[in-house]
Amino acid sequence: MFQHPTVQLMKKLCLPICVAASLWGQVAFESRDDRAAIRIDRRPFANLYYGKEAHKPFLHPILTASGKAITRGFPIDPQPGDPTDHPHQRGLWVGAERLSGMDFWENDPSYHRPHMGRIEWQSLTRADGGHDRGTLAFVANWISEDGETVVVERRTMTFYTAPADCRMFDVELDLEARRRVVFEDQDDALIGMRLNPSFDQRNGGRLVNADGLSQESGVRGKRSRWIDWTADLDGEKVGVAVFDHPGNYNYPTRWHVRSFGFLDANPFAQRDFDPSLPDGSHALEKGEKLRMRYRILIHPAGADLDRFYKDFAK
Repeated sequence: MFQHPTVQLMKKLCLPICVAASLWGQVAFESRDDRAAIRIDRRPFANLYYGKEAHKPFLHPILTASGKAITRGFPIDPQPGDPTDHPHQRGLWVGAERLSGMDFWENDPSYHRPHMGRIEWQSLTRADGGHDRGTLAFVANWISEDGETVVVERRTMTFYTAPADCRMFDVELDLEARRRVVFEDQDDALIGMRLNPSFDQRNGGRLVNADGLSQESGVRGKRSRWIDWTADLDGEKVGVAVFDHPGNYNYPTRWHVRSFGFLDANPFAQRDFDPSLPDGSHALEKGEKLRMRYRILIHPAGADLDRFYKDFAK
C-alpha cells in the first residue's frame, strides 16, 4: 500500500518510542536533534521542529487520523503541486509581524526584511505521554535583530486520543514581556496555519465561521468563536477547525484568512481590517504576561463543531 513520503519518514523517526508513556500509552513522543516526533494511537501525527533553521518552532506535518497531511509540504517536504509562496508559512506556528516595529512572523532566513527577529528554542520542559492524552512544553525566546530577548514564550501543547476518527490538540501560550512591547494592529499574528493545497478555494476548499459566514470574503477580519476549513483529501472529506477560548484576550478573535489555505487567529488586528474601528494594538509592560489558548480539531466533514466548541469552552 502506498504511503506518503512524509508518513514513511515519521515512522522511521518515531521508532522506538522512548519518552514517558506507559506500555499501553496512546500518545507518545521521541526527541530528536531538531524535532520531537508525536504519535497518537501508535501512528505518526506531527513533528515539533525546534526551529533553529526557520527562526521559529513549528508543527509539521500535521496528519489526519487516516494519515493524510492537512498542511502544505513546502518548504520542509515539498510535494507535487505545492505552491512555493510564503516560505515562512510552515505548518502551524506562533509569532507577530509587528511587535514594537520588530518582525517575528515574516522572518524566514531567506528573507531580507528590516527588523527581523527570531524565536529561538531554549529547552523542552515537558514530554509526558499517556493513555488518553500527552503534553509537550517548551521555552523559546523572542530575540530582536540586536540580540535582545524581548519576550519569553512558554508554550504547552496537549494532544488527545479521542475521538478516534479525529485528531485534536490544544496550544496554550504564556508570553512574558522582558521590556515594554506593543503587539501592533496588523493582520499577521498570533497563531497561524498553512494548509494543504486541497483547501484552496480554487480547488474546492470551503471556509466557514461559527456565524455561518463563508470563504475569505465573508470570514476575513470578522470576529468569531471558531472557523472551519473543509476539503477533499484524496477522496476523504476532512475539516480543520480552530477554536478561540472565551478566556482569551479580546475574545472572540478576528481572523486573518486567505483563499489559498492560510489562516491566523489575531486578537490585535482591528483597524487593519476596518479603518473605521479604533486601534487594536496591545501593550505589555515589563514582566506582564499574555496568556492565550486555542484548540485545533481535525475532523470528518459534518462534525458538530458547536458541541466540540462547548466542550473546549468549559
